[in-house]
Amino acid sequence: MSRYDPTPAPVGRLARLGIVLDVGDPVERVRGLAILCDRAGIDAVWLADRSRIDEPARWPDPSAATAVVATALGRARLGVMLPLGVSAPAAAQELALPASPLAGTTSLGTLTRTEGTRPRISAVLDNVAQLATLLGLVDDVVLPGWCFGDLETAAEEVRTEAAEAGRDPASLGVAVLLTVSIGRTEAEARARADADEIFAKLGHPAETGLFGTLEECQDRVIALAHAGITDLRCLLPASLDLHDVIAQLTAVTVGTTDVLLPGALRSPAPPPPDGWGGRADLPPSSGVSGGSRRR
Repeated sequence: MSRYDPTPAPVGRLARLGIVLDVGDPVERVRGLAILCDRAGIDAVWLADRSRIDEPARWPDPSAATAVVATALGRARLGVMLPLGVSAPAAAQELALPASPLAGTTSLGTLTRTEGTRPRISAVLDNVAQLATLLGLVDDVVLPGWCFGDLETAAEEVRTEAAEAGRDPASLGVAVLLTVSIGRTEAEARARADADEIFAKLGHPAETGLFGTLEECQDRVIALAHAGITDLRCLLPASLDLHDVIAQLTAVTVGTTDVLLPGALRSPAPPPPDGWGGRADLPPSSGVSGGSRRR
């Protein structure tokens, strides 16, 4: 590979935002969710089997779902998590491959398209030591939250490894694969996470991913962005109100690292305009407890 194409953060965003859809679901549901993600402003839609996502040797061939989802997308890029040895689906713009089998590959082989272009290629790592044999092949590396307890440190180790091997760290994108549960309250986020069996297998998002209110999740994304992570690939809870989760998630990447700093205090909410409604600040009437009990 003579030229690398690392994933950048979109202009005005802390990171690119992607959502992983489950190819184990009925294909029409997957297509419907892809349309929802596309219209909501999600940057990338990824296809994978949620039940096997932490088992690269058992990843299925997602080609059938790829063909259906590709026609549903307008602006979002389409990525697939592909087992090695399976030809890249023609519609896929990005491929995520398991690092262990890929480490023994000396050429792109079937990953190169016939017309001379190729999809962006990333490798899903189990540990940073796998990177050494992948640097000549991949545009990005992917750090799963359930494999790396400290994603910021792992990202720094990846860049150090690349530099020591002679590759410019700026030419290597760093993505994270995360479980996500976001809610209007922490209790809502916890209820969504606790009900998902896959989250129980991979680790609670409070420990391995993004968890909590929109503001809490954005604080986490700010820290990841300052660690040089430019791409989020999110596993959402199996929730009936998934549209609400997606709507809240679209806001967590808004901003830039030159404005938003980890741990910085948020600006106070602006005061209401003059004459805005609300109850006058008057003492309670006689015979009414605290101004709240009806007579």
